[in-house]
Amino acid sequence: MKAILDEWLAGLGIDCRPDEYEAKSLLAQLGLSVPCGIRLAPGVTGIVPEFQAPYVAKVCSADIMHKTDLKGVYLNLGPDNLSVALEALHTAFPDASILVEEMVASEGPEMIAGGLIDPGFGPAVMVGAGGILTEIAQDVTFRLAPLDEAEACRMLMELKIYPVFEGFRGLHLDPAPLARLLVTVSRLVDALGSRFDQLDLNPIVWSHAGWTILDAKLMLRTRP
Repeated sequence: MKAILDEWLAGLGIDCRPDEYEAKSLLAQLGLSVPCGIRLAPGVTGIVPEFQAPYVAKVCSADIMHKTDLKGVYLNLGPDNLSVALEALHTAFPDASILVEEMVASEGPEMIAGGLIDPGFGPAVMVGAGGILTEIAQDVTFRLAPLDEAEACRMLMELKIYPVFEGFRGLHLDPAPLARLLVTVSRLVDALGSRFDQLDLNPIVWSHAGWTILDAKLMLRTRP
């Protein structure tokens, strides 16, 4: 993992401030599933993605944390209205790049996972109910990083929504790959060491590709 991190850190557009495209690029290199996507420079609208519609188009900037609140996300776009959405985004955010991704079909509840620095204990990971349920349900659990797959499985079993992994209402969600995702997140948090500040993966959904990370925010600290 160190070699991957060193190369990724060296290639950041702005040191210590990865945007969503850069964060997802790192996650993909670590074996996690993210949507196919391309990052467009400010002002670029005339593109035809190599992946199939429907598309998602959203502002891509380390300075913008709450894209949806700022009307910086367009969903379920076809080839005909993608350029219209891109023009609207470039008008609203003229200095920002735009991320165009495949829109991932999913089933079951959305999940959240991530990492943080606990003031008393150090680097930690979390998992819980994600999407719009994050603030409403407040169904999350924490562990220190790094952790193994057995401990990650115990984290999932502590959640109130764990029955969704046991066939609730006909759902077929596999908790094992989600536990492995948590292990990878914990190793990333640990490997970044003093450079790490915060990681937010929300939502994570169950799709044809397994657990797929639809949005990712990674915050780093300046070099010591």
